[in-house]
Amino acid sequence: MKTKLTVLVAFVFAAMLSSCGNDAEMEKRIANLERRINQLENGGVVRNATTPVPATTASQSVETNLTANAAFKWDNTIYNFGTIKQGEVVNYTFKFTNNGTEDLQIQSTSASCGCTVPQHTKEPIPPGGTGQIVVRYDSKGKSGQQSPVITVVANTSPRQSRLSLRGFVQVNAAPQP
Repeated sequence: MKTKLTVLVAFVFAAMLSSCGNDAEMEKRIANLERRINQLENGGVVRNATTPVPATTASQSVETNLTANAAFKWDNTIYNFGTIKQGEVVNYTFKFTNNGTEDLQIQSTSASCGCTVPQHTKEPIPPGGTGQIVVRYDSKGKSGQQSPVITVVANTSPRQSRLSLRGFVQVNAAPQP
């Protein structure tokens, strides 16, 4: 299972690096790969989907039975900040609802690089309550396509959720004398 996940993650990064500039197609492929990773991590059950899927009563009860008693329901898990100039700072707030039956407690948040700093709600979130992860991305020294990932660890099943920022950092070339 871990080997499949590792291979799939490697494939995701390779696909991102080798894309030919078709942003819409790349976004679609990345979303599909993230859905597959989620399925592998969750035993075939899709959680934290980026596109809302209407839930039936039967699927809600299956989801409740498979998860811990606290569960994230994200407004979205990917934020595309578009094209920015090198040195600009992007701030974004990922919002969620606890759709579980017990308090949701975030243990930690971390980012895939030092350019991204997440801050999370510290208090336990009661069932039906809302919380947020505020993310600050600093593009200083960055260029080209950027895809930092934020990992959230909580008392949910699975214990880890992933959030993503996406965008392009444009370097302003200095005029030549």
